[in-house]
Amino acid sequence: IDEDVISRLKTLDLSSKPRLAFSRDMFMFSFYARGMAFIDLAYLTKENIQGEYIIYRRHKTGQLMRVGMNRQIIRILTKYENTVGEYVFPLFTEEQEPYAGYKNAYHKIRYALKKISCSLGLSTPLRLHAARHSWATIAKEHGIPVHIIGECLGHMSEETTRIYLKD
Repeated sequence: IDEDVISRLKTLDLSSKPRLAFSRDMFMFSFYARGMAFIDLAYLTKENIQGEYIIYRRHKTGQLMRVGMNRQIIRILTKYENTVGEYVFPLFTEEQEPYAGYKNAYHKIRYALKKISCSLGLSTPLRLHAARHSWATIAKEHGIPVHIIGECLGHMSEETTRIYLKD
């Protein structure tokens, strides 16, 4: 999705719809954190927040990632700073097995993003992965070299990064 839709999504008033607001926050956090994959976001622990950085290992590749925090990331982290347990976001309970909780949260957020898409008048529903693709595409449009975008996404090859980019 383009910057205009990101802007509209960011400012959409969802104050009376906490589930939708939470889902939007997860989408925007992924976008702000250089397209952090949802599984990495779900497994993000409070230990991963180190000073001005989020330092974590990509679930898919094990690659060490380091993301500088900007004011948007800090705003979202502050909003959820009282989450009980070791994880940053309240995506699953302490009693849930993390992977089962992740899958359940994924489906709930996907459903909420579909509702948000309707509110924005989008013809195609938002998906969690769109935050990752959108960050990469917008970075490219702003002149960031493909190899840097790939590093930020944690890709092992430039070919993989090109898949993420619009033609």
